[in-house]
Amino acid sequence: MDALLLAVAALALLGLLTVWLLRANYRMRRSPSHSDLLFLHSPDPMLVVNQKGLIERANLAAHQILGYEADQLDNSELSRLVPNAARLHHDALVGLFFSSTGEQRMRNRIRICHADGHSIAAEIHLALITHEGRQLALAAIRDSSRLADEERKFRELERRYQSLFEQRAVGIAVVSLGGHFMQVNDSLCATLGYARETLMTLCFQDITHPDDLRQDVDELRALLEGEKDTYAIEKRYIRADGQIMWAQLTVNLVRNEQDKPDYFISNVVDISQRKWTTQLLQESEDKFRTIAETIRSVVWMATPGADRILYVNKAYERIWGRSRDILYENPQALMDAIVPEDRNAIHAAMSQHRQGEWELEYRIRNADGHIRYIQDIGHGVNGEDGQLKYLIGLATDVTEQVEARRAVEQALQREQEIGQTLQEQLRRDPLTGCLNRQALYEELDAQWGLYRRHQTPSTILFIDLNDFKNINDNYGHIAGDQALLLLADKLRSIIRASDSLARYAGDEFVVVLPQTTVPEAKSVVDKIRRQVLTFSTDDGCEVAVPFSIGMAYVGYPDVEGPTSWITVADQAMYLDKDRYRQAKGDK
Repeated sequence: MDALLLAVAALALLGLLTVWLLRANYRMRRSPSHSDLLFLHSPDPMLVVNQKGLIERANLAAHQILGYEADQLDNSELSRLVPNAARLHHDALVGLFFSSTGEQRMRNRIRICHADGHSIAAEIHLALITHEGRQLALAAIRDSSRLADEERKFRELERRYQSLFEQRAVGIAVVSLGGHFMQVNDSLCATLGYARETLMTLCFQDITHPDDLRQDVDELRALLEGEKDTYAIEKRYIRADGQIMWAQLTVNLVRNEQDKPDYFISNVVDISQRKWTTQLLQESEDKFRTIAETIRSVVWMATPGADRILYVNKAYERIWGRSRDILYENPQALMDAIVPEDRNAIHAAMSQHRQGEWELEYRIRNADGHIRYIQDIGHGVNGEDGQLKYLIGLATDVTEQVEARRAVEQALQREQEIGQTLQEQLRRDPLTGCLNRQALYEELDAQWGLYRRHQTPSTILFIDLNDFKNINDNYGHIAGDQALLLLADKLRSIIRASDSLARYAGDEFVVVLPQTTVPEAKSVVDKIRRQVLTFSTDDGCEVAVPFSIGMAYVGYPDVEGPTSWITVADQAMYLDKDRYRQAKGDK
């Protein structure tokens, strides 16, 4: 009898075990896998499409960006997302993609139909995969509307820069670090006598006079080594017709975003006329007057004290706008036209170099009241007794060159400022002005690296608005935006200037507290919790903005990098949110 009872009990226990295993197996088959959850909640919109053009699955982000309710796109025709203008070739393109052999990947810019009927600019990444013997297309969608706008603005800026580059009277070239011409304007081609196509195949070394090449290369090396940012020299070029010409060369080094040398910008001004004039003046005083009257620069000769003008050519009347006869009667008239701020420098330079050579720039105000920039070079001439006999100077109007140089510098500065502004805009959330997710992860990477290398402490706060959906539903999305802005502004007023505030997603914010331990971070949390946030809607309703906070230290055991760091803080925030719901009596 005891054996019989023991057998019955064993059979009953075996039956219960069988029922439990069947139920466990059923629950495992019913629950979604880890990969399914990752696909469903991926922040990137994704679709799974079969060979018949049916959307087998679409994740939540795809429904959200395209304006559909959850699961509304599943098992629907892919063609519903294709604009009418593109539907003619849609089926053929789907067939062509699936007919490719091996793994196929594509990336295209297209337009996709939104649920409300309008189309959005997007970038789609396609991958052909084989799953359980079936070929499927995995499509990841990215909204590229803002990128298209930024590209359009950049093209307009580039067009304006190109127009400025080509319209300058001075020769301009963009030169690679190796010396190759990357871009040249028409003025430079005309100055050097080369066709643009020919010049673009050459290096600056090819057209530089051999005797001047070493100085030019040494100056470039000084730029690359950071000893200076610009240099200006006079050098000789070999023109296309073989003639030698002198030029004033000004070179600026342009650096990239990493402050590394990127390329050179060269300004080339033909000064052959000035060089030739100086040489002729030195050859013979008998030929002086004939030569001086034929050039466009002002040639003057004076006694050592400049108390008497011995000679001045007609160019003075064109540039200064006054009769040169006045100078013979009143030599001070030459100095009176110079801008007062520049007179002391001229007196000092001439006194210092009275027995040698000088080169200086100053400004004059001509008879019409316009400011002109003058480059004055000269030297003293000694008599047979070795005493200074007179001074000879050559004053050249360089206003156009100065203005051209400034215009190029201003254009380059504006381009750099616009590039920096665009770069900063790409790092910011357009509504709140906080850092966006990409910028947040860059900051987290930096803090994680500091902790790994130097054990530098850092703590993040994960903050989420409570009942945010109710605010949107009851008072509208404008009120929801007000709530987000209110929380962002309050957080900015509490955290330090060295801290970072980012909008992680929707109504979720992350505060990065560098060099902050857990006790210090708790003090910040206490300050935030003491804030009671409310705002008034347009119709006079007072709306409370409650929030929950989670905290995570970089050295917590579960933190293995920026992503898990966010996850730990997010989990802590949900514990705080549960306490809030329990306090409200919510289930």
